[in-house]
Amino acid sequence: MMMLKRFIPMVLVLAFSLTLPVNATYNIIWVSEDIDNDGDGVMDDQGWVDLLAIQGYSVDVQRNYWQTLDEEKINTLNSADLVIVSSSCTSENYINADETTRWNSITAPMILSSTYLVESNSWRWIDSTTLIEDMGAPLMDIVDGSHPIFANLLIDVLDESVGSGNTTFLDTIDVGNGELIATAAEIDAAWIAEWQQGAEYYDGAGQYAGGPRMFFVAGTHASDGTPQGAYNLTPQGEVIFLSTVEYMIPEPATIILLGLGGFILLQRRKTRF
Repeated sequence: MMMLKRFIPMVLVLAFSLTLPVNATYNIIWVSEDIDNDGDGVMDDQGWVDLLAIQGYSVDVQRNYWQTLDEEKINTLNSADLVIVSSSCTSENYINADETTRWNSITAPMILSSTYLVESNSWRWIDSTTLIEDMGAPLMDIVDGSHPIFANLLIDVLDESVGSGNTTFLDTIDVGNGELIATAAEIDAAWIAEWQQGAEYYDGAGQYAGGPRMFFVAGTHASDGTPQGAYNLTPQGEVIFLSTVEYMIPEPATIILLGLGGFILLQRRKTRF
């Protein structure tokens, strides 16, 4: 009986889990500039940062800081869970000297919202320089309805606008070696496209995706006092954007560890790509 009493505490295990605020563990670097085109005292693209913060993400915003990359800045970008390049950026500030190659070499997942930076005379993601500016409220035509970024949609987005107000698109649906995911229906322009790590963006581009890449047109075009890169998504557009952010961030892996007091449920990071 004494042996049994000593043995029982060693085999009884109390199971419990440690719940973590998942989004708070993810660091998003928001690449942007100090632009207040409408003069209201608030940076034009602040609405996007606020949206991500409300979702619980840790958002690192250092406006104007990323215009020239060095080794330290590249290491910081590579350590992020996700880099989002706002459309509130002046494109010529990011293509000087070897800047294009440096940006494309970033290994962290990246969402690019600037239509100007995606051009073949900038970061060379898409082989075109023809723009369609100041689109009012285009409808989205979903090309790949099975893509995970559309999993949370409750209605057919073709029945209502996804974005609004002075949006600029590139006048092509040819995304080279990427996957076309959605277009602006009325104008046949690429809206969302994706490139896998290591892919040359298009044949002859001479630029390669250092990590997973997503082009997602978002933010207003500056014109006569119109904010540059301001938040401009409808509720359905917001669902798609947030789903894209979630999709691009590496998935957490669940690991069960056996401790002296029982099973502890922890989260560790793994790359989904």
